[in-house]
Amino acid sequence: MRKKLLGIVSLLLCFVLTAALFAGCGAKESDNTSKTSNSGNEKVDQEPADSNEPADSEPKGEPIELRVEVFDRGTPGQTPVDNNYWTQWIQEQFGDPNNIKITFVPCPRSQEVDTLNVWMATGDAPDICLTYDVATVYKYYTEGGLADLTDALNEHGAERKAYLGDELLKYGQYDGRQFAIPAKRVITANTGTFIRKDWLDALNLPVPDTTDEYYETLKAFKEENPGNVDKVIPYGMTHDVDYVAYGFFQAFLEEMSDKDYYVKHRLFLPGWKEGARYLNKLYNEGLISPEFPLDKDGKMLDEAIVRGQVGSYGGNYDLALRNVPGHNINLKENFPDAEFIPCDPFTNKYNGKHQKELYNPAGIRIIVPKTSEDKVDAVIKYLNWMADPDVIFFLQFGEEGVHHTIEDGLPKSLQVEGEKMMPSLQNIDYTLIVNGIDLADKEKTIAANAFSYPENEHLFEDAYNLGMRDGYVNPGADLIPTDAEAKHAKVLDDKELEIYAKSITAKPDEFDKVWDSLIEEYLAAGGQEVMDERSQLWDKMRGN
Repeated sequence: MRKKLLGIVSLLLCFVLTAALFAGCGAKESDNTSKTSNSGNEKVDQEPADSNEPADSEPKGEPIELRVEVFDRGTPGQTPVDNNYWTQWIQEQFGDPNNIKITFVPCPRSQEVDTLNVWMATGDAPDICLTYDVATVYKYYTEGGLADLTDALNEHGAERKAYLGDELLKYGQYDGRQFAIPAKRVITANTGTFIRKDWLDALNLPVPDTTDEYYETLKAFKEENPGNVDKVIPYGMTHDVDYVAYGFFQAFLEEMSDKDYYVKHRLFLPGWKEGARYLNKLYNEGLISPEFPLDKDGKMLDEAIVRGQVGSYGGNYDLALRNVPGHNINLKENFPDAEFIPCDPFTNKYNGKHQKELYNPAGIRIIVPKTSEDKVDAVIKYLNWMADPDVIFFLQFGEEGVHHTIEDGLPKSLQVEGEKMMPSLQNIDYTLIVNGIDLADKEKTIAANAFSYPENEHLFEDAYNLGMRDGYVNPGADLIPTDAEAKHAKVLDDKELEIYAKSITAKPDEFDKVWDSLIEEYLAAGGQEVMDERSQLWDKMRGN
């Protein structure tokens, strides 16, 4: 009997063990397909819900550090750009689940190229570097200073590739390989001009719509001083003349072939010199900032605008409307009735158009130094994560009820101060893959962009439309920089600024002598070599 009982017990034990074995297998299969809660007292180690690793994987070990450049724009009241609400959110949402420690490395926006050059020379560049200067990117490519991103992009960048598309990715390719990742530029409007509406109203003047009307308006501002301020500056300007005073040059530009437009540096375009001569006339009549060559970071102009001394100025198409530097908002603190409005006064003397060059569709370039080639997989995973529409939306608009409200189905940004404020408009310095709000639909995108300029929403659409009016893209925008550009870019950029500073401030009867002598120096410093190579490249890529 006892032997029989033992046999029955053994048989039952066998069934129990077998059942337990199958139950265990079923539980393991379930863990691989979905995350469920555990019952009973059994201790089970589980990964966080957003982890990319299976629950039974080996310990991850030390995290990878990914150093990411971030522009510091010096926004008043900002939290540190390398440690704030947004950087912490990125770490929690991407870094932690992927065992990556993200370290943000600040770079002054106005010194991005100089800082990048120092980093690259010392071998201390972040793993992700940023620049709008295409010639600088190409220079590092020719010197072998950039990591090849092609294979990592193909393996880990499906969403990123789909978001940009093949045509846009070409802007970062050299010899068929991907050495830079361009951001998508949603809005291609580039330059704009702004004028004090309250000054126009005080003098009963219309918004000027031609170059001549604009000149007469500047003279009226100087003679009448409608703001009753000390040292009135009819037209505010900085040392970055070719950009902030771009409209004056376009007013004198002659018709030319696409090849000439691409090959010739702007200093040599027919009519560009006459634009500089016109600025020389304004300078000698006391109509522009008297010390503009000294204003290398734009702060002198910013301060003069807020003091109410400036009647008009140029720059980005949306410059007056931004919260950074906040010209309209900051100006109103001192002059409640003051307001800059967009205008588009420069008419080309040959065709009558308000012509202006637009941005090409590729924005800032994202590069990885050769010293960080062991981090390319992590870099592409980071950029790929950022291509998620939900990620882009949160970084650009933040929390509903805190950073934005929803009106007519569109996000409207709110003014936020303190630890949750955005250091830059729409967090452009964190949303690396896109320059500007992107809601896919053009009309919704424009409307949402308008919402992003609190207190200036009513001006945005006009600024945008004027910025796009009669616009064109450089016909050689998609061509790679030449070797000569890469070699001489910094020297030639500095020489160009010197040409503007000395020729515009010269006495009128000495303008030609000063301009021509400095142009010869420009050519000798590499300018001629650049144009020769551009001509060869155009013929190769476009045909004669």
